[in-house]
Amino acid sequence: MKYKVLIQHFGDKQYWAGDVREIDNEQDARTLIDMGLIALPDESVEDEPKVKVKTPPKNKSEN
Repeated sequence: MKYKVLIQHFGDKQYWAGDVREIDNEQDARTLIDMGLIALPDESVEDEPKVKVKTPPKNKSEN
């Protein structure tokens, strides 16, 4: 099943907020939901684009 990552965490790999994480073990998913790290699955999870950074960071030394 697919879940939306709410808070960055390290599981079997690094997960970032907004990522979609697939978990087959229902007990593991329940534990992560209880910890507030992932959200319950919903219809829109698969349709959301995966965007890490909206604007590139500015280098302070160039100002």
